[in-house]
Amino acid sequence: MKKIVIYGGQFNPIHSAHEMVATMVNEAIQPDIFYFLPSYKSPLKHHENQIDVKHRIEMIKCVIENLSFGTIRYDEVERKGQSYTYDTLKIIKKEHLDDILYFVIGTDQYEQLSKWYKIDELKTFVTFIVVNRQPQHTIKDASIIQVQIPEMAISSTEIRQRRKSGKTIHMWVPLNVEHYIKREDLYG
Repeated sequence: MKKIVIYGGQFNPIHSAHEMVATMVNEAIQPDIFYFLPSYKSPLKHHENQIDVKHRIEMIKCVIENLSFGTIRYDEVERKGQSYTYDTLKIIKKEHLDDILYFVIGTDQYEQLSKWYKIDELKTFVTFIVVNRQPQHTIKDASIIQVQIPEMAISSTEIRQRRKSGKTIHMWVPLNVEHYIKREDLYG
């Protein structure tokens, strides 16, 4: 029986806090497989400054290179349209019938779980890992694993805004991601 971690998100762009989350979850769970799952479009997010998905994938590859672990799943970007976690994880579960699936979310997503498509069915075959940046945030659900990470107030939205206004994003994103963003002139 293998442990499979799935870390989904827009990753627009992937940044240093994402890298920290991946590191801390990988250390806590020690999975056999760690998937990064870029979404095409999240149904619960507002979409602005959307760049070509190929750039988001290249930036994820930069982070995988830094971490020395991880594989990209292309399910949602190939399916296009709105991405429902349930549909994608159902496919992954079919590939890993006897394995344990973990799905990484932040406390912001945890608070919206009741709005997720087919959430009750999803909970029957996936264990959620809530990455908690606020020690005072308590989760009273035994089926959920909590992983504490250091407070890192970094958001993709803020990185895009910083780029647009000509401010530095150095240290907000890993160095190779920063170089990629500048080389491709993204978010300017």
